[in-house]
Amino acid sequence: KIMDFTESEVEVATKHVNNRWRDGSVQVHLADIEIVPPGEKEARIIPALVWENKQSTFVVLKLGSFNYKSFFYFGKDKRFDTGIDQYNDLNECVDHLMKAQADFVLSKNTKGLKVEINKDIK
Repeated sequence: KIMDFTESEVEVATKHVNNRWRDGSVQVHLADIEIVPPGEKEARIIPALVWENKQSTFVVLKLGSFNYKSFFYFGKDKRFDTGIDQYNDLNECVDHLMKAQADFVLSKNTKGLKVEINKDIK
């Protein structure tokens, strides 16, 4: 089993979130998400950090020690990631995720982002 996020890892994400939403309205939560990790065939439970604002849900997965993947959902049916498969630095991972989402919201620019639109989600 992959180790859960450490307290210092949660603090890294929380620092970025508090920098952006200074009113404390957005909180980082620990979660477990079932996914099929890259290069694997079986679904596994993966530790995640999750936070939400009005139109976006942010997810950072911990795939292993110093191994992270991030993406965000906009609305109910659009999923974006930063275009980088995995990060070995959580600070960089969260920073790129937040910048990608801000750029998207400000310009609706998807250049360089991987976009998946899930029409099945109700």
